Amino acid sequence: MEQLHPDTLDHLAGAARTPAYHRQAIAPGIVHLGPGAFHRAHQAVYTERAMEHDGGDWGIVGVSLRSASIARQLNPQQGLYSVWSEDGEGRALRVIGALQKVLVASEEMASVITALADPATRIVTLTITEKGYNLAADGESLDRDDPQIAADLADPEHPRSAIGVLALGLRARLDNGGAPLTILSCDNLSENSKVLHLLLRDYLEETFAGVLPWLACSVTFPCSMVDRIVPATTPEQKERQAMALGLRDDGAVSTEPFIQWIIEDNFAAGRPAWDQVGVQFVRNILPYENIKLRLLNASHSAIAYCGLLAGKDTVDAVMADPRLRAYVEALMAQDLMPVLDVPRGFDLGAYRDDLLARFSNPCLAHRCAQIAMDGSEKISQRWLPTLKASAAPHLRQALAAWCYFVLFTDLAINDPRSARLLELRQSDAPVPERLAQVLACARVDADSMRDFAGLYAEVERNVDRLSREGVYAILEV
Repeated sequence: MEQLHPDTLDHLAGAARTPAYHRQAIAPGIVHLGPGAFHRAHQAVYTERAMEHDGGDWGIVGVSLRSASIARQLNPQQGLYSVWSEDGEGRALRVIGALQKVLVASEEMASVITALADPATRIVTLTITEKGYNLAADGESLDRDDPQIAADLADPEHPRSAIGVLALGLRARLDNGGAPLTILSCDNLSENSKVLHLLLRDYLEETFAGVLPWLACSVTFPCSMVDRIVPATTPEQKERQAMALGLRDDGAVSTEPFIQWIIEDNFAAGRPAWDQVGVQFVRNILPYENIKLRLLNASHSAIAYCGLLAGKDTVDAVMADPRLRAYVEALMAQDLMPVLDVPRGFDLGAYRDDLLARFSNPCLAHRCAQIAMDGSEKISQRWLPTLKASAAPHLRQALAAWCYFVLFTDLAINDPRSARLLELRQSDAPVPERLAQVLACARVDADSMRDFAGLYAEVERNVDRLSREGVYAILEV
């Protein structure tokens, strides 16, 4: 089968939509760190729509910080890829042209820095996951014990972390005339770009302090909230998309029809016409971020760990189980929703109902194991604020499920602290001692929780009951 490429677009089969603009005339205007499936199904789609609506030189240069796999998939296709969106009511397929090329930082650092320093680059966006920010336990400063950060601070001219790459690019940009720039985090962190700003300043103070005055007056950091469920694309899904396209697409992405992006309107050098294609601009993003983090993401993580312990592979399988669904509904209604600060005019009940429908979408086959990744980092962002604000009994049950998942199963642990978590799994130390240390890995301890002793005792009871009676026993609602 022929491969998707600008030269083969005329050979597309079926009703796939193609870029409705002259792609070869579009110059780059955005550098994106982390061009994985989520970015390609979300920010790149919005940018595609904006260029179709209003033009502009807003092509995207993707930067993979470590793996070359995405570059190997997309560069032979000159950045083209397809997005398949589907639920029980229908499906759509379109080819996206906004992403122009992918650079691999570990192989092409000079080109990455040149792209960041280019005055034509007016926006830098990021989807590097929570662990990519190398946050210390306080949630706002660098983790200097992280091997990547320690290495970058020792040798800032050859960075490996996202923070180090950005800092080196900012220094080069200042040396190249200091054109204004917007840096926009699209990750699931509360006040994401504000946190990124703090981390960059922290890093620059020790490396390139001369950049700081320019950073303060010429670079903006609007926060944003992103929402779209994007499972990892399976070989079977790639084959489905190839058959629908009539072309092989090595960069194929599958997702749901729902898509949302809310951004603080604080741009230093213009932006695409995102506001004309569905992006909402607000003054204060925090309430919207909290709703998404503490309702969608918190529920997702609870679904993942409880689902895995119940032998469910996918989110829709969890939602099809009456007992597990009842638990998820109670978690939302009784633990998560009551502590949210809801903006005027925002219908939280309708949002919850939409989430339940999206979680139940059988077309996504969103694997619980994928959501379970990076639990020690996600829990502090998604669960800890609610655990600190209320009794949250259902969330405490989910916390026990995560602890049991770590300590007493043979399920794979894919986590920034996996070495420590595996050490605790294999340790012969008493269970109470190991349990406390697992919680500490997620920053759940006496420093973060006033009633840590009470929470710990409840988690310990639930872990013991789970070991004797199974996950359904602790999720009774």
